[in-house]
Amino acid sequence: MMGNEVLYLIILALYIASMVAIALLSKRKSKAMGSFYLADRKVGAWMSAFAYGTTYFSSVIIIGYAGKLGANFGLAAIWIGVGNAILGTLIPWLLFAKKTKLYTTKNNVETMPAFFEKRFDSKYIKLVSAIIVAIFLIPYSASVYQGLGSLFSKVFAISPDKVETVFAICVFALAGLTALYVFFGGYFGTVLTNFVQAIIMLIGVALMVFFVFNDSAVDGISNAVNGWINLDKSIFTSNKEATFNLVVLVLLTSIGPWALPQVVHKFYAVKDDSAIKKGTLISTIFCLIVGVGAYLVGSTGMLFGDTIGFGSLVSTGNFDSIVPAIIVKALPPIVIAITIVLILSASMSTLSSLALSCSVSVSGDIYKGYIKKDAESKKTNILTKIICLVFILISALIAVFKPAGIVEMMSFSWGTIAGCFLGPFALGILWKKTNKYGAWTSIIGTLVITLGAIIVFGLQTAISQSALIGVICMAYSVVSTFVVSLITAKKTEGKLETENE
Repeated sequence: MMGNEVLYLIILALYIASMVAIALLSKRKSKAMGSFYLADRKVGAWMSAFAYGTTYFSSVIIIGYAGKLGANFGLAAIWIGVGNAILGTLIPWLLFAKKTKLYTTKNNVETMPAFFEKRFDSKYIKLVSAIIVAIFLIPYSASVYQGLGSLFSKVFAISPDKVETVFAICVFALAGLTALYVFFGGYFGTVLTNFVQAIIMLIGVALMVFFVFNDSAVDGISNAVNGWINLDKSIFTSNKEATFNLVVLVLLTSIGPWALPQVVHKFYAVKDDSAIKKGTLISTIFCLIVGVGAYLVGSTGMLFGDTIGFGSLVSTGNFDSIVPAIIVKALPPIVIAITIVLILSASMSTLSSLALSCSVSVSGDIYKGYIKKDAESKKTNILTKIICLVFILISALIAVFKPAGIVEMMSFSWGTIAGCFLGPFALGILWKKTNKYGAWTSIIGTLVITLGAIIVFGLQTAISQSALIGVICMAYSVVSTFVVSLITAKKTEGKLETENE
């Protein structure tokens, strides 16, 4: 085993060295604010598509969600991956990418809060939106680290008394490396690393699926399908409650990203129409491979059974250990090393996008927008970098202390942000009559629903039902924005200006 551990460390060292090199090479590209956050709006198709996909999929999905939902739904869990590719990637690229690029470029908009201010002619909506982004992206970011402890403890056979220490070391090492290339390279450095990380993710997921299905416990596709059918966990489920829960998760994880600032940001920076057309196809294929592949691997946990201690892991609620246990059981050492880098890549790509979105909202939307309006671009850029570091550090500290329900807090944060912004952004881009009254109704109403659920049902219950609450908030957001904007249309119209008008 010692030889394998040396191999893992060598692969890790090579990966870290490549990330550091990218950070240093991209340093000169991020001196101005527009360069730091938008890479001068000249990001090509492949980089934009891969940045979108790697931001979408984090280690929470590949290890946590794939293990837990694979255990709950079996093969039917792959519908979440399909939904993420079609509803969460293809549809928003087709509906929003071109219009978002046109509007944000013409009006010099860099963030979603700034978009709301310009679109609805309301200076306070930017402030409130920026505060929401800053608050709710932190628990989401903290959840990105989850699964690292389980992965490393399984791979390196770490004794139980040392797992927490190793987890803390992994978290801070990951945070430090991510902070390095975000601080020096900004978005240009991020998309370069995302490109490398996306290739690693594609190769890693493909290898995982290949070796998992060739393991004797699974024994090929046909035997796996028969095994799922015998366990009543095939592609379709007759259980109405399970079907309902599955649909809720598909909607939350597929529709929610339409209004997540760190995801929509990729449309601001894409180069042109040609890059958007190519990026649409590339990002959809990427998300289909990674999403379906991850849930496919997670759903085999029940087929491995006692060989990975599946029953014990499920009964103790240790779902984060299911996929790492599968990896150790089915994959050869070199592929395990690639998978370790795959998980790190998924974590770092998402974390860097979250840090950029949060820091620019605080420095640009709040500080320069309301506290010091005449702040120089250079000083604002420095402040943005500092806030990036603080955001990553706070997220790491939360992850290390592991408050109860941190993975569910990801869904809670995801649902709240999506609920606040989905109607105002989606309708704001697509429908000229969308106005500030509808937007305010969505934002305030979603916060009331979220807070009301916590007060009425208690924090833990609300967190456990975060997926359903998130879907309710998103539905409310779209309906309320549309209805209120329609009723108040005679009073005001939002400013939907594009280069085509």
